[in-house]
Amino acid sequence: MTAQNRARFFEIWKKAKDHLPLEGEEALFAEIMLEHREHHPLFNLGEAAMNIDFAGRRQTNPFLHTSLHAVVEQQSQAHQPIEVEQALQSLVSRGESRHDAIHQIGGILAQVLYDSVTRNKPIDEADYLLKLRALIY
Repeated sequence: MTAQNRARFFEIWKKAKDHLPLEGEEALFAEIMLEHREHHPLFNLGEAAMNIDFAGRRQTNPFLHTSLHAVVEQQSQAHQPIEVEQALQSLVSRGESRHDAIHQIGGILAQVLYDSVTRNKPIDEADYLLKLRALIY
C-alpha cells in the first residue's frame, strides 16, 4: 500500500474523529475504521504509522483489513457479484453477526487476491464465486 493511500486513511480518520461530514466511500471507510477499535491506536499514530511494514508480522494490517471490509460492503450493496449478498444473508440467517459474516467473505476475497499475486495470474473470479457459493445454504 502506498504512502498516498495510507495518507488518505489518516485524512478520513481525522475527519471521523473531528465529526466532520463524510460522504460516499469516505463515509464507508470511516464507519469501518470506527467499528474496529483494535486498530484505533495505529490510526491515532497518523504519519508515524506511515511506513510500518506488516509483511511477516502477526499483527493484522489495518489498512488492508479496512480495504477488504469496504470491498465486501461495496460488492454487497451493488449485488455484484450477487453471491456476496447471498452468502452474507445465509451467514446472518445462521446466527453470524453481519460484521463477522463480512469478515468471513473478506477472508475468502483475501485468499483469492493472495493466490493471484503469488501466482502472478489474474484474479480467479470463478474460484471466488465457488468459495462464496459454499457459504450459501
